[in-house]
Amino acid sequence: MLRTFGKINVFSNLVRCSPLRVCCYEVFKANVHTSTMLRKKRRSKDEKINNIKPEIDLNLKKKKTIDVWKSMTVSELANATKIPVDNVIQIIEYVISPSLNDIDPNVAIENVPLLREIVKKCGFKCNLTSNPSKSKKSSDNHLKDAVKRPPAPYNSTVMRHPVVTIMGHVDHGKTTLLDTLRNASVAKSEFGAITQHIGAFPVVLENGKKITFFDTPGHAAFATIRSRGAQVTDIVVLVVAADDGVKDQTIESIRMAKHAKVPIIVAINKIDKPTANIERCKKMLQTQGGLDLEEFGGSVQVVQISALHGTNFDDLIESILTQAEILDLRADPNPPAEGVIIESRVDDQKGKLATVLVQRGKLLNNSILVAGTAWGKVRIMMDNQNNVLKEANPSDAIQILGWKDLPQAGQEFLQVSSDKCARDVVNYRLSKIIEEKQIEDSVYISSKLEEHNKEYKVHLEDKRKGRRFRRSKFSQIFQEKQLENKKKNLVQEICLNVVIKGDVIGSIEAILDVLDTYDSNLCKLDIVHYGIGNVSLSDIEYADAFKAIVYAFNVGTLKDAEENAKQQSITIKEHNVIYKLIDDIKEEMNNCLPPIEVEDIQGEASVLQEFLINENKKQIPVAGCRCISGTLKKAALFKVVREDDEVIYKGKLSSMRHLKDEVSTIKTNMECGLRLEDTSIRLQPGDKIVCYTLREKQQEIDWETGF
Repeated sequence: MLRTFGKINVFSNLVRCSPLRVCCYEVFKANVHTSTMLRKKRRSKDEKINNIKPEIDLNLKKKKTIDVWKSMTVSELANATKIPVDNVIQIIEYVISPSLNDIDPNVAIENVPLLREIVKKCGFKCNLTSNPSKSKKSSDNHLKDAVKRPPAPYNSTVMRHPVVTIMGHVDHGKTTLLDTLRNASVAKSEFGAITQHIGAFPVVLENGKKITFFDTPGHAAFATIRSRGAQVTDIVVLVVAADDGVKDQTIESIRMAKHAKVPIIVAINKIDKPTANIERCKKMLQTQGGLDLEEFGGSVQVVQISALHGTNFDDLIESILTQAEILDLRADPNPPAEGVIIESRVDDQKGKLATVLVQRGKLLNNSILVAGTAWGKVRIMMDNQNNVLKEANPSDAIQILGWKDLPQAGQEFLQVSSDKCARDVVNYRLSKIIEEKQIEDSVYISSKLEEHNKEYKVHLEDKRKGRRFRRSKFSQIFQEKQLENKKKNLVQEICLNVVIKGDVIGSIEAILDVLDTYDSNLCKLDIVHYGIGNVSLSDIEYADAFKAIVYAFNVGTLKDAEENAKQQSITIKEHNVIYKLIDDIKEEMNNCLPPIEVEDIQGEASVLQEFLINENKKQIPVAGCRCISGTLKKAALFKVVREDDEVIYKGKLSSMRHLKDEVSTIKTNMECGLRLEDTSIRLQPGDKIVCYTLREKQQEIDWETGF
């Protein structure tokens, strides 16, 4: 008792002096002693089993921190501190004045120092923030997408000039037609004499009327660009060569125009050629293209022209204007502007540049535009000849400088009120993209989790059935899986890594569309990086990291990038025609493949009868044969083929004889005796013995690109 009393006395003084509030019961519970004798007391069996450790909570009691804001109401403060409203009101009366009248719980506390003092009296620390309810409302208002305006009433619209897209098969004269219309020569400056971009430019007629033309590529690789041109146009002029007729891209252009519900005017070109067959073209347009021509009671106009000499161009223009009047093309001329991104690229001197078609409203300088997840401020507007413009009206195709990020071709652009609004719209769209990606990932993860759970349940059942042997059974399955993974890793995957750089987004789209058609297990094609503009130092870094080849389409290489590529031994290949670039990639993939052995047939022999000869007390089979084609060479390889092309032997001969003489060759229609190295093979009449040699041959990728 005295010892216990002494312990209480000592520790009561210690607790009283200490800032830590530790009760005496906790000290006894922790088994803390002041004397060495008691400290070394032998523990009981229960203490040894439970191994009780001292349990003293020496952490100081920390004050909680709550968020407060200006104009916070009494009820909001009560909810934040989780103190009853009446108690909070009493604290406020104590802080302000004891003789204050009743306080309403909805009263806002405007004085921030007073609010801090009240929170302190409540026993909390405070962190001054903005009102979460207001910020949430404002954020909800900001996080809204920019949308198109509702259609304008007919009275507030004005007439606009038509937008015409020239479509058709490659090399049928589309660009030459437009060159003659605007007295220019674009076709001569195009690489490979084929159009590889979508071109937009106006043509002013003699009567003062204006038409905006789009020139689309006819090559098979540019299907996406043609589809984009058909979607934004009012009228499609389908160019068909009179000497060539309807081709694949002609039918595809008709399908795209019908899908976009755009009227078609057929222009049969090259009528001045001696091989021109106009009637055949019309029949092909009806049968293969499914067009109802006017001559046969339909609604599709047909104009016979010569783009090279300008024959019947007046009739074509008249048909376009007549069709435009029938359509009654109108638009709202008042800002804000709306339209479509036709093409985008990075200019070496000007920067990020986009060709757009204004579809509604008036576009002015310093306007803020949003297209997809890109936005910009209109710094300069130019026409197709780089003349600076002050404004752009509906149906005008212009070039815009001032984009923060390069917009994607085919996206709609909308004019917004300010930079802040544009950033909010872009952030909202990016958040939506992330949400969609998260949903896709969650679906994939859940499916993988289900597969894992199924496998795990099977393992559990196996373990329960095996009981004492379940451990070895599971380890055996695990070892088998490890062996399979090791075998897979031993097989080196053949892969060609490439970096693609192009001049405009349309070219990149076309190249990627063609590369997407590749499907072969012989060699993997991996696109490490693709982008727009000249080959830069970052592209070389990508190529160096992945051991890739850099392909530049209609762009050059910066000096520092070229020097770095030489130092790192990185190959840069420049091309101006798309099918040549694709052929180069195919050739590089073929070079990556290891050579294979190919059999070259030298001759064939038919087995007439099998003979057994005695040699060292053993019967050895010998085939009596007749050479039916080619020449049999003893030094070459031989294989025995039985019915259903079953090969029963591959190897060499140990003997070849003709009339008991050992020979090296047997010609056609000669009889001989052949003895195989493997004497266990028994031959039958009718078997075929093939003489062949092996040679190495370079493998080739089987890839149908469509051109």
